[in-house]
Amino acid sequence: MPRVSLIQADCLTAMKAIPNASVNMILCDLPYGTTQNSWDSVIPLDALWKQYERILAPQGAVVLTAQGPFTARLMLSNEAWFKYKLVWEKSKPTNFLNAKRQPLRKHEDVCVFYPRQPKYQPQMGDGAAYDKGVRKNQLTGSYGEFRPAHIKSEGGRYPTDVIYHKTAESEGPVYHATQKPVGLGRYLIRTYTEPGDVILDNAFGSGSFLVAAALEGRNAIGIELNEDVELFRNGTLDLIDVAESRLQVVSDCKIKTCPTSPALEYRKAVEWALAGQLVH
Repeated sequence: MPRVSLIQADCLTAMKAIPNASVNMILCDLPYGTTQNSWDSVIPLDALWKQYERILAPQGAVVLTAQGPFTARLMLSNEAWFKYKLVWEKSKPTNFLNAKRQPLRKHEDVCVFYPRQPKYQPQMGDGAAYDKGVRKNQLTGSYGEFRPAHIKSEGGRYPTDVIYHKTAESEGPVYHATQKPVGLGRYLIRTYTEPGDVILDNAFGSGSFLVAAALEGRNAIGIELNEDVELFRNGTLDLIDVAESRLQVVSDCKIKTCPTSPALEYRKAVEWALAGQLVH
């Protein structure tokens, strides 16, 4: 039964309570710093990586959404760990207010970081079966020698670096201005983790990636500052309540909420998610 701990705090403070090498995947939609919203302020990346590098387990991956200048800033913030970038192709474009001056925007980036090869379960697509026979020896300057191999497929296709998922409104109510779809989170979680692994989202917003983790049978730790959040200027939102309500509809999911409190309480919430039992 997956366990999800929700912690209301500054993530740079709360992550200090997470033990070394205990998180199998960090999956987060960080603030990009590209809107006028007060909550959309970039978290200091040097301090963020100090915690990420400490808590990531062997064979773990850090997977972060990004866009525009923030993508470049993020990739350069840890060049040693940056490995590649996925492109999330959306079902609906944005940037309509600038449609007469700029192209509409229909994708966001997903940056993948790790220090060594992580778990990787490619999410295969469908295609027609084929048999191309035996490929001959080849030697190229780019990739080296190819040994003879029988090239055939029963129909499965390996994924590319472009992944299509519908936007969040296709799944139900939208609670956050930059809410990501649960389906995108499930795809990424299946790719880089196994059932029972621990996922961290240190800026969980409305909780889409936490819901994805629970649906995929992963334990999760969610951290959210939960300050000055509005949806379409209709009043403030309590993102802890939003995430709790969304998680409640996930069957076989236990939730522990730790509102703003001393670091000892953060540790209790973290230990509960990691150990699978309530720590008193």
